[in-house]
Amino acid sequence: MAGWLVTPRGMRLPGRTGMTRVGGGLALTLCMALGFAAVRLWSQWDPRPELPALWLSDASTRPLEVRLSRPAADAYRPYVPPRARDAVPPPVPLGALSRLEERGDTHGLGLSYLLHGDTEQALAYLTRTPPSLDRDSDLAAVALLRERPDEALTLLDATLEAMPDHPQARWNRAVMARELGLTLLAATTFEAVAAKGEPGWSDEAREQARALRSRLGARAAAWKAARDAFLARSRSPTAPLPVEAAARFPGLARESFYELLATAEEPSRVQELWPLARVLDHASGDTSVLQDTVQRVAALDFTRRAPLAREYAKLVREEHPSPEGLVERLRQEGTARDLLLGALLRAPSVARTQEELHALMHGERDPWILSRLAQEGARLDDLAGQESQGGDRLREALEECRARKLHLRCVDLLVRLSQRATASNRLVEAEESARAAWQEAAALGEWDREGTALVMLANATRFQVRVALARAYLAESLARQPDDCIARTQVHRNLASLALMRFRPREARQEMEEALACGQTPGLQGAWILADLARLDPRPSDEARLKAELARVTPLRENAGRRVLATLILGRFTVDRDWSEGQQVLRRTIAEAEPLLRTNADARDARAVAFQTLAVSAGQVGAFRDAMDVVAESLQVSVPEGCVLAAAVEGERTVAVVRGPQGQLQGHYDASRTEPLRDDLTGLVPAELVELLRGCSRVAVLAAPPLDSRAGILPPDLAWSYRVGTDTHAASPAKPPLHVVVSDVEPPSTLRLARLPSAAEADLAGAQRLLRLKGAQATPEHVLEAMEQATDIDIHAHGVVDRALSDATVIALSPQPDGRYGLTAEELRRRHLHGAPLVVLGACSAAHLAPFLHQTKSLPQAFVASGARAVFAATSGIPNDAGAFFRAVRERIQAGTEPAQALRAERLDWHQKQPGIRWVDKVLLYQ
Repeated sequence: MAGWLVTPRGMRLPGRTGMTRVGGGLALTLCMALGFAAVRLWSQWDPRPELPALWLSDASTRPLEVRLSRPAADAYRPYVPPRARDAVPPPVPLGALSRLEERGDTHGLGLSYLLHGDTEQALAYLTRTPPSLDRDSDLAAVALLRERPDEALTLLDATLEAMPDHPQARWNRAVMARELGLTLLAATTFEAVAAKGEPGWSDEAREQARALRSRLGARAAAWKAARDAFLARSRSPTAPLPVEAAARFPGLARESFYELLATAEEPSRVQELWPLARVLDHASGDTSVLQDTVQRVAALDFTRRAPLAREYAKLVREEHPSPEGLVERLRQEGTARDLLLGALLRAPSVARTQEELHALMHGERDPWILSRLAQEGARLDDLAGQESQGGDRLREALEECRARKLHLRCVDLLVRLSQRATASNRLVEAEESARAAWQEAAALGEWDREGTALVMLANATRFQVRVALARAYLAESLARQPDDCIARTQVHRNLASLALMRFRPREARQEMEEALACGQTPGLQGAWILADLARLDPRPSDEARLKAELARVTPLRENAGRRVLATLILGRFTVDRDWSEGQQVLRRTIAEAEPLLRTNADARDARAVAFQTLAVSAGQVGAFRDAMDVVAESLQVSVPEGCVLAAAVEGERTVAVVRGPQGQLQGHYDASRTEPLRDDLTGLVPAELVELLRGCSRVAVLAAPPLDSRAGILPPDLAWSYRVGTDTHAASPAKPPLHVVVSDVEPPSTLRLARLPSAAEADLAGAQRLLRLKGAQATPEHVLEAMEQATDIDIHAHGVVDRALSDATVIALSPQPDGRYGLTAEELRRRHLHGAPLVVLGACSAAHLAPFLHQTKSLPQAFVASGARAVFAATSGIPNDAGAFFRAVRERIQAGTEPAQALRAERLDWHQKQPGIRWVDKVLLYQ
C-alpha cells in the first residue's frame, strides 16, 4: 500500500472493505444501509440461535487477528492467515442475527458481521451502538481492517488513555503498530499484553514480541557494530579497518572513508585506506573513483596538510575552538579542497556562496562529493528565496544518485525533500518522500537514517493534525535511538508540539524539558513552543531560552520566511506581557510577510497566525472593536454595514464580537478551551451574543481561519453567510443568463469514487440558457472556460482531499489528456467569472477542509475571489435529492430574496416538512 507500511501477515480481510484512494491523499466515501428490515426477513428463513456460528466459536482457529470486546467473540484460538482458497467468509447466521436485532443488540450485530467478513455492515451497526470504551476499541478494529490507520490509532489511544489495561485495545494497538512497520512500539505493546497472563493471548503476544525484537535487534546490532568499528578507527589509526563491514553498509562506510581520509596525518595512513576504497568503488559500480582519490591525496605535501588535518579532526569531534577560523585558513591554503568542503558542511554559520561551491566542483569526479555540493547549493537557494530552483537542484541530485547507486545519499536527499515540502505545506509530498526515505534506509540497514525518516514522517502527519499517527512514529523513533542526543531532542520537541495541539500544557512542558535536557538548542519550533508555554505553564527560564534561540536566526541560517516566523514568535511572546508592544511586533510580522506571500508558505502561515493573535489579544484586553477590525483586515474585506459577527481562535483562546441591529457592539473572550475545534462550531459563540443578533434581517460573518470552513457558528434559524470578499460583484450581472451544469463526471477509476446520479431535469427547470458538461467533456479546463461566462453554476461531483494538488478540497472531474482531473482553488483564482454567478457546489464536502495547521484555503472562497456573488457548499455529504433544495434556494434569490435570507427560509421549510433533517444545516453560504 502506498499510504502505509504493511507486513505480509494476511491482514487484508476478505470481502468488502469500502476503502477508496485519492492521488497522494485519501478520499473515504461511506454509504451504508443498516438493513434491519432484511434481517427481519432472514429471521423467517432460519430462526435458530446458532450461537457458535454467530461468533465462529466452534472453529479451531480465529478468523481475525484483531481482538473484539465481547467475551464470546474474544475466546482465544490461534490465528492462521487465510489462504486464497479460504478467502470466502462463512455465511452469516441470519437466525441468530435476528435474535440480536430483536434485543436491540447493535454491538453484537456489528461484531458478528465483522467476524463474517462484512466490515461495512459491522461499521454501520457499531456506529449506532451507545458510546463506550469497548465500542471504540471495536470500531478501531474495523478501521484497522479497513486500512484506516489514523482512525484506528486515534480510537485506540483514547481508549487506552481512559483505561490503560483495556485488553482488546492494547492488543489491537500492537497489531496496528506492527502493520505500520513500527516494530519496537509493537513489541513493547505486545509485551504489555503478555505481562497480564491472559490464557492463550499472552503466549501469542510474547511470541510476537520476541520475533519482532529478534528481527529488528539483529539489524540494529549489525549497524551499530559497523559504526563502532569505524569510530574506533577514526579515534586510533592503529585500530582495524572494517573493510568487511563496508560491503554490508557501503553508505556508512563511505561517509567514514571521507572522514578517515581528511583526518589522516601521514601518506601511509592514507594508503591504508586503499582496500576500503576498492570495496566502495565496487559497491557503487565506479571503477576507481575512490582508489584514485587515495593515490592523489597520498601524493600531497603533508608538511602543509598534516596540521590542517589535525585541526579538522577537532572539528569532527566538535572540539574546535573556532570553526570560522579553520574555514578561512583552508580557503587561503587552497590545496585541501576536501577539507574545505567538509569544514563548510560542518559550520553552517560561516558564509559561503554558490560561486565557491562551483569552484569546489571544478574537476571533481566523485559523484558522492558532487551530490553533497548539490544539496548544499539547494540550501543556499532556499536561503536566497529561490525555493523552486533549490527543489529542482535536489530532484536532479536524487536522479543522479539513483543512477550512480549511491543509496544512502538518496535517503538523505529524500529526507531533505520531505523537510522542504513540509515547510511549503505540500504535506502529501512530504509524507511520501519521508516514507520512501524510511523504506530505503530500512532496506540498506542504515539504522540511524531510519530514525531520522520516522521523525520526518511525524512532521508531515503532525502538520496534517494526524496526532495519533505522528505520536506513533515519534515513539518508534525514540525507541530506536534512546541515546542519540540530537534524535531525542527532535522527538521530544515534536511530542511537545503534539501535546499543545491536544491542549495539554503540562505534558508539553515535560516533553520540552526532555528536549533540552542534553544541551541542544530548542530551534525555531522549540521557540514557538516556549512562547505558548510562557503563557500556559510559565517558567522563569522561558524568556532567556526563547530570545537566545531567536538571536540565532540570521540570513546565514534561515531563509526569509523562517525569519518572519521568528518575528512572529517574538510577537506572540511579547503581546501577553505588553499588549501595545506586542501589537507592534505582530504588525511588523505582517509587514515582513507581505512581499513573500506568493512564494513562501512560512510567510503565509506567519501572517495568518499574526492576525489570529492580534484578534484574540484584543479580545483579552476588551478591545472588541479592534478585534472585529483585525478579523476583517485578515480577510482583506471591510467591516460591512448592518449586523456582523467576527470571530477568531488561536490555541485555547477564542474571541467573538457582534454588532447588533441598533449598532450595539458586544464581545466575548474565552481562554478555557481544552479540546480541538469540532467540525460543527455550535456553541462557539455565546448565547447572549447570538441573542443580540435575533433582530437582524441577515448577519455577515467574518471568521478567521480555521473557522471559515465549518458549520454551526450561528444557528440555522438566522440568515447568515461567511463574508469572504468585497461587494464588487454583489450586484446582479448584466450578462444574458447562462446556466452551466457539470454532472455525470468520469473521475479516474483509481479514486474509486461512487458514481453520482445525474442532475435531475426538474431541478434545472426555468434555466433560459443551459450548458451541460457531462462525461468526458467535464474536464477541469472545459469547466473553467464555461464558468467564465456563466450566471449560474451547478457542479455535481465529489470533493476529495489531495494535498499533492491543492491545500483546499479538490473537485474530482473527468481527466484531461495530460491526466489532470482536479478543479482546484488555485486554478480558479487565476480566472475571472464575468457573469458574477450564483454557484452551487453539489460536491460532497466541498466546503470542508481536512485539518491543517495555521491556515485554510477553500473552493468557495476561491469562487468569490474570482467573481461569484454567492457560493453554496456543504461541509458534509449531501443526499441525492439535494438538487431540489438548491433549486428552491435559487428560485427565491431570482425572485429578489437576499441569498442568506433565501437559504434560511428554505432550510426552515425543509425542517418543517422533514423534522430531524440535518444535512441542510451543513450548507454554508459564502458572499
